[in-house]
Amino acid sequence: MIYKTSSEDRTIQAATEFAATLKPRDIVLLNGDLGMGKSVFARALIRALTSNPDLDVPSPTFTLAQTYDTPIGDVWHFDLY
Repeated sequence: MIYKTSSEDRTIQAATEFAATLKPRDIVLLNGDLGMGKSVFARALIRALTSNPDLDVPSPTFTLAQTYDTPIGDVWHFDLY
């Protein structure tokens, strides 16, 4: 599935809608150049999955991975830049 958005708000909306389609064991790969909105999408997706719009979702650039407990299981957020 490919999402093309033209604003941060639309990216957040797309990620939130996409989160509702995910099932346990699904793998999501976000690929693109710096500044393309991958972190915005990942942050919104994780917030939607945890039902916590204020959740702190830092980029895992330095930790390499962050995990989040969600109703569909643990979400592992990797930064493989």
